[in-house]
Amino acid sequence: MGRWLTRIATIAGTAAGAFAGIVAVQLLRLRRMEFLPGHPGFYINHVVTPGRSTPGGRSLRLVVLGDSTTAGVGVERPEDALPYAVARRLADTQGRPVHVVSYGWAGARIADLPRSQLSRALEPLRASGGEPFLPGADAVAIVIGSNDATHNTPPGRFRTDLRSTLETVRTAAPGARVVLAGIPRFRGALRAIEPLIFLADQYARLLRPIGRAEAERAGVAYADLASEVPQRIRGRTDVLSSDQFHPSAAGYAAWADVIAEALVAGPIGTQDGPVENAGA
Repeated sequence: MGRWLTRIATIAGTAAGAFAGIVAVQLLRLRRMEFLPGHPGFYINHVVTPGRSTPGGRSLRLVVLGDSTTAGVGVERPEDALPYAVARRLADTQGRPVHVVSYGWAGARIADLPRSQLSRALEPLRASGGEPFLPGADAVAIVIGSNDATHNTPPGRFRTDLRSTLETVRTAAPGARVVLAGIPRFRGALRAIEPLIFLADQYARLLRPIGRAEAERAGVAYADLASEVPQRIRGRTDVLSSDQFHPSAAGYAAWADVIAEALVAGPIGTQDGPVENAGA
């Protein structure tokens, strides 16, 4: 029996050592890879009009918070970026213009939202003055967590900062519909460093339930990108940008579908919100 245990231990140790070696090689390869610039060359501060109807009523306000996917990394035009795509779907379902502003940036983690992004959203859009944008928001979309998964943010810290973010949004914009986008799946991206992508996906599995639970606790919608997006892009080869990590315009379109559907159909913090269900 002792011999078998020794052999099993030896095999397990060898396998663990081999896996650690593979990961080390992939880390070196990752450091040499070239990713897209953190700033796409534009800012998201646009008014999007409905595509198939004559707009009526005042413009709706959409605030977007988050990481590089909310900044537009992966596309060359703001019209192809995720915030603009969500705004277009909202404009089409509501038949009203949507003024969308994104406060996200590349590399952002959940801690950056209560620490920096929300304070910016509570300031006037222009240096010359004016009213803050967030308090008058009709909708808020939060897309965060991917960098927390790749950087192993402790689950307890992730929960604390996410709860603080949702509570601040709820207090600052009590009449807005709010949607939290869950962490997407990493599998399929950066195939050259697949062991690392697998590990990131496994860590994301720890954080996704926290996001869903906190969204439910705060009474906001949850857009399940990890389960909803893959079935919408199955078989397509055009959903990643040139760095094979960030979504392309087609990839962001699929994300926008899931986020906008959850935003329109999800719970709302007040009795009579400005965003109505598309089927109403």
